[in-house]
Amino acid sequence: MSTVELLMAPKRKVNESIVANLPVPDPSMPIKIPGDSKIEIQNRSRNLTVYASKVVDSVAYNAMLSYPEGQQEKCVAVCRRLEHAHALFDILASCSHSNIIEPIGIWEEKGTKLAYIVFPCFDGPLSLIPTEEIFDVEDATNDKSYTFGFTDQGCKIFVEMFMAVKYVNDLYDDEQIPLKALNFDESKIFYQLNAQRDYRVLLTDFKLEISPTGNARNNRKGKGKASSTVPTVDELKVANWNGLGQLLQKLHKNLGLHAELNHFAELLGKKTVKYEDLVWEAGLWEHNSKVQFIREIYWHYNNDEAKISQLKLRASLGLKSCIDKLEVNKSREPNKEINDKSLYNSLFFLRVYMVAHRDDLIKGYSGAKETVEDRKAVVRLLMKECPTYMVKLIAEIRHLGWIKESPFLRTALRKSADEGNFGTNDISFLTWSGKLH
Repeated sequence: MSTVELLMAPKRKVNESIVANLPVPDPSMPIKIPGDSKIEIQNRSRNLTVYASKVVDSVAYNAMLSYPEGQQEKCVAVCRRLEHAHALFDILASCSHSNIIEPIGIWEEKGTKLAYIVFPCFDGPLSLIPTEEIFDVEDATNDKSYTFGFTDQGCKIFVEMFMAVKYVNDLYDDEQIPLKALNFDESKIFYQLNAQRDYRVLLTDFKLEISPTGNARNNRKGKGKASSTVPTVDELKVANWNGLGQLLQKLHKNLGLHAELNHFAELLGKKTVKYEDLVWEAGLWEHNSKVQFIREIYWHYNNDEAKISQLKLRASLGLKSCIDKLEVNKSREPNKEINDKSLYNSLFFLRVYMVAHRDDLIKGYSGAKETVEDRKAVVRLLMKECPTYMVKLIAEIRHLGWIKESPFLRTALRKSADEGNFGTNDISFLTWSGKLH
């Protein structure tokens, strides 16, 4: 173990909620963290001890900060080239988002061109979250099993990353950070797990080797051709969305993406992709948003003969196999049977049997009752029998122009506002919705 003097370390107020008042440790056993001490870096206010052991599957070393008063703070340290460490610290310190990690400081290793960026502790990298906790898998033990999109937890995880990307892209517009793309390496995306076993993901890295001079104003405005070293703002935004799409594919591992998520991943991977289109992707919506969307469509056409006529002229969503499988016509009079001849018929079925979840559905169904025991079970059946029904429905309603705001915005942006994550581009929506009043 070597002792070196810190050249410069940013100051940080001690967060009392994460500092442990521990007794002075035995010099032979510095702290109760796996591995032997690797290096100790001292300065006037805090000493950093970095241990040989890394957090499993991540780039971060276990570490400990020691304060003159005898306090100790468990943390992690990531080793980077000196110039990259300072550049990354500056970018992360400029961000204020609950899903972008807040760095504690930088400790330089004297006599080398290396430095350690120190972060708060986390529970593991994204790669260690079990697939079945992110995706709703029919049979987690079977690689060829069918998936039904995200689990509730998986949807939360991915929406957090999605909104963090939106936040970073807005910072480019506001010229608050250099033109560097996010890094979606799974070993560099951390998670924290609370007592309720809710995951909170943390983006921690940017691709610093790209655009080393990335503050050119002409490139920020997206005018003209990008130079060989400095991409435009629009190019970086697309790169970030593309990276998120690639991450979605990696997280799914050997399982096939459900049609909704596949449609979402394809849009994320395009050369031109806009946030305004992404928020209309069914794969991004939680279950309740889909239910509320169908309710809202009904409110638009209920008692409006002109709109009903429009729906009757539009193609159905292809729900016949699901209607037949659920045997919904067994308990209906011959002249009131549900068919799937038009979009109006499809919406009637969805509203009555998915949104309202009629009791007579369970009574009249001869199959396994768990298939229809609640609204979520019916949605799973729909997703299996008619995988593209929601993608088609969203496209139809957007074409008709009845609903201007994506249901996604009503939940995700409000949550971001509650956590103080919204950017300047979100303020108009939040003001309109009454969130800032």
